[in-house]
Amino acid sequence: MKLFRYRKPSMRQMLGVTKLKRQVKRDLGISQVEGWTQPSRLKQKVKQRAGLYSPGVRAVRQTSKGRFPTLFGLFGKK
Repeated sequence: MKLFRYRKPSMRQMLGVTKLKRQVKRDLGISQVEGWTQPSRLKQKVKQRAGLYSPGVRAVRQTSKGRFPTLFGLFGKK
């Protein structure tokens, strides 16, 4: 654990309730199902398949908002 924390842990975190809930969700496979059924994830998957997250389209989208890509921005994380 880190020496300095940004936030103090909640009572649930200290008692281990959060860890237990996550473990149960993983064991039952609920998190896998939620990834397929939650609306925000569905929209994200459709956008991904349509190619809206490709570097070229991202550059066009940023340029239209007034932010111009630099050489460092073109060679990003993806």
